[in-house]
Amino acid sequence: MKYVCIIMCALFLAGCPLHTWGQNEELKITGVVTDENNETLPGVNIYIKNMPGVGVSSDMDGGYQINVAKNSTLVFSYIGFKTQEHLITGETNLLDVQLTVDSGSELEEIVVVGHGHQRKASVIGSISTMETKELRTPSSSITNTFAGRVAGIISVQRSGEPGNDFSQFWIRGISTFGASQSALILIDGVERAGINQIDPEDIESFSVLKDASATAVYGVRGANGVVLITTKKGSAGKLSIRLKNYATLSSSPRMPEYLEAYDYALLANEAREVRGLDPIYDDIELNIINRNLDPDLYPNVSWQDEILKKQTLDRNHYLNISGGGDEARYFLSAGTYSSDALYKENSLADYHTNVKYNRHTFRSNLDINVTNSTVISLGVDGYMTTQNRPGIGETSKIWEAQANLTPLTVPIQYSSGQFPAYGKSQNEMSPAVLLNHTGYLTDHRSAVQSNINLKQDLSNWVDGLSARVLYSFDTYSTHIVKREKAPDLYYANKRKPNGDLDLELNVNQKSLEISTASLTNRKYYLEGAIDYSKFIANRHRIGGLLHYFHQEYNSTEFTGTNAIPQRNQGLSGRMTYAFDDTYYVEGNFGYTGSENFKRGEQFGFFPSIAVGWVPTFYDWMKEHAPIISLLKFRYSYGTAGNDKISNYRFPYFTFVQEGAAAGWAGSNGITETNLGADNLRWEKAIKNNLGIEITLDDRLSFVFDIFKDRREGIFQERTNLPETVGNIAQPWGNVGTMVSKGIDGTASLTQPLGEKAWATVRGNFTFAHNKVEYWEEPPFKYPYKAKAGHIYNSHTGLIALGLFEDEEEILSSPSQFGTVLPGDIKYKDVNGDGKVDSEDYVYFDYSDVPQITYGVAGEVGYKDWTLSMFFQGAGRSKFIYSGSNYFPYSGGDIGNILSIVNDPLNRWTPASYSGTPTTEVPNARFPRLSYGSFANNTQPSTYWLASNDYVRLKNVELAYRIKADFLRKVALSHVDISVIGDNLIVWDNVKLWDPEQASSNGTAYPIQRKFTLNLILNF
Repeated sequence: MKYVCIIMCALFLAGCPLHTWGQNEELKITGVVTDENNETLPGVNIYIKNMPGVGVSSDMDGGYQINVAKNSTLVFSYIGFKTQEHLITGETNLLDVQLTVDSGSELEEIVVVGHGHQRKASVIGSISTMETKELRTPSSSITNTFAGRVAGIISVQRSGEPGNDFSQFWIRGISTFGASQSALILIDGVERAGINQIDPEDIESFSVLKDASATAVYGVRGANGVVLITTKKGSAGKLSIRLKNYATLSSSPRMPEYLEAYDYALLANEAREVRGLDPIYDDIELNIINRNLDPDLYPNVSWQDEILKKQTLDRNHYLNISGGGDEARYFLSAGTYSSDALYKENSLADYHTNVKYNRHTFRSNLDINVTNSTVISLGVDGYMTTQNRPGIGETSKIWEAQANLTPLTVPIQYSSGQFPAYGKSQNEMSPAVLLNHTGYLTDHRSAVQSNINLKQDLSNWVDGLSARVLYSFDTYSTHIVKREKAPDLYYANKRKPNGDLDLELNVNQKSLEISTASLTNRKYYLEGAIDYSKFIANRHRIGGLLHYFHQEYNSTEFTGTNAIPQRNQGLSGRMTYAFDDTYYVEGNFGYTGSENFKRGEQFGFFPSIAVGWVPTFYDWMKEHAPIISLLKFRYSYGTAGNDKISNYRFPYFTFVQEGAAAGWAGSNGITETNLGADNLRWEKAIKNNLGIEITLDDRLSFVFDIFKDRREGIFQERTNLPETVGNIAQPWGNVGTMVSKGIDGTASLTQPLGEKAWATVRGNFTFAHNKVEYWEEPPFKYPYKAKAGHIYNSHTGLIALGLFEDEEEILSSPSQFGTVLPGDIKYKDVNGDGKVDSEDYVYFDYSDVPQITYGVAGEVGYKDWTLSMFFQGAGRSKFIYSGSNYFPYSGGDIGNILSIVNDPLNRWTPASYSGTPTTEVPNARFPRLSYGSFANNTQPSTYWLASNDYVRLKNVELAYRIKADFLRKVALSHVDISVIGDNLIVWDNVKLWDPEQASSNGTAYPIQRKFTLNLILNF
């Protein structure tokens, strides 16, 4: 190792020239930079070649001034233009430069692909990219920006709580019902789980690999698609500093609205009386409630108002520094993000119980040209997150409690000083107690991730040949400290003869208990690759890749066989050929292995083939259809795999238990607990993709893909084996099959509006539909009960035929659930056996994951002003209304009542009770009320099945760039100021709560509406 260090230092010193400035005459060079139309170009990078950090940028008028040594070389670099170099001889101090447009820059643009890069024009796989500026919207995680912005991604956000407000996403929807449905995420080429912690300002490129041609090289890891994130590196030029600060005001735009105590009591009486029962509250009690005469026994509590603030503040600060020269480039960044939840803390407590989320990140990327052909890159990054929560740990209990406790159930605190609890479970306790009097929990998580990369140009040996080696070491740690306690909790439903509360102790005091939990994870990753790229005779483009990787993951979380390190290794390759930039063919393969399988069966081979045709390079097309700038057809076919087939390690092992109550040797015998799976293999994805790309007049572009993914060998429990086989536990096997198919695409238009204005419109659309082809399950008496033929995770239930009109209709209908009355729900007897029961449940072929996601973004600019808007939507998703906080009085005295129930047109009320037949609403939202459990009206059914499709005004931003001359006096090149609104308007049919959270039925922390003031200083 000592000799390696000496050699590396020697190579480094040999590659670093020594500059002797004192021997050269210094000159002041001035000039103006223009384009081919003599229009001045502001912001052009002007730097001294081979001098790290020495440079300037042209001002608003294209002018510049720089001090250089005689015989130095000035480099002029600007995006979209060809870079120029000028030798400073000292003959003149004036140097005006005219840059020319790089006409092939778009086609020559580099796209990140699996294990490498390709020219954009040469890519014939299905790959979606996203402009990094779209990732930089104020958000707790970049996953919240995916929906509607990246073609091929289906994304859902289930919570708005700080630290838990991350989106779940799938590439081209859910394509398996196996153990792993998530995409492979690679950050700087290494599989990493920190996508929610990466600062969007650090991201250089973002790509999503969707078809077999793009994912085959990942073998058993690529079946669910791949996300590639590359972080920023320094570039040769002047020192650049970017300081970003923003403050965000967050609030809840939608919360369930519940009845106050008096209206609650009146409707409770109705729910009893329309069923022939006595009312709960007599006139005296109603008067007490209405006038709030006894807040202990008849309180009127709005639990939302008691535990939630109206708004809270998020803060973000970020700094990056970059620059360098030809020998060394650097990029350094550090950031901090903090967010508080809307919970109201008890001001008397000496500790914080509110949910607080803090994140600190840093990144250092260094690239050194050791020699003219050798580049060493070192990257180190890390994050620390701290989340504070109440001592109960999961705040979902608070939301369940606020939904369960009616305004009349218990007071905030009894007048005698005791804290209340209606029952012994947490969702029956006061949410104010759960929030403020159960202690607190702190969750600390941190990671340090590092990689060193050596790239060697071997063109001196073979033209176009290069090699690289990457080694990465990552460590992750979690430390949770829980300080839990609880006071005595009481319940009173009457008073003693002397007027004092008759309190009953419901929950005993819990003394302070401190517990901790810690774990550490480590990952090692090594890869080596050889790349070849050659352009021969200006007609033939040949490329090749051979790649090897090995990774190992260790965790202190596991014990037993699960503590064995998790290992993967594989060999992959790619061959590409293009003729006249018109005909393309590409072959990929992945030969990868996993320790999840038996020795000798651990490796799988996953090939793919892709072809492409670009007719716009024909002379005939250029002559007869010049408006078509690009027309590309592409098709790919191939396979990828998924080795994460079960939730436990080594599923081919059979485990036995000694001292079992059954099995061999009687009551103290040996029995099998898990039966090993013979002939075990990975899930196999067979992917087809047909795509077309069109660009018209270099302004209007379309990308459109049709895909089909067939997943075979899904691992599931065998259920068709008879008992005579003698298995105590059922074995597992690769028997499941599922198919997903759909379309995705993007469109964009850029239109100049005069000399100083422009407009851009972008849109994308994703439709992904899946169907279970085979799910092993016992044979059903009725075929419609089988999962096969239906979408994965489809809602099931009864088919509702409306509400019963009268007793005659009830008597002529199949028996329902219990004794039904007019106004109750009528169900279809699907199997025709004369009764409605669970055998009549059918699949609705909708789930709470949307099959359609889309987005439309528009941007208009004039001079230094920019206005942008982004609309995002989802479709073909449904949910089922449920829960005691939705079904009125289904829990008896548990469950808040939505205010919409109070509208007579929203519920069916018999005329005999209301005095008018107009209340017998045939299509009422709620059937005849009942107090307590009534199974007939709470069955999952089409009556409660509802669409949560929506269109959301996701983002509006007004930005202004300040480029005044006075900024240069403080070394500023420009300042960006913007005001941003997020989640401003939602159009949907749910109305009660956010449609993305519809499946939680009002028991989840709301997705927030945010207003942000953003300030960016660029030095």
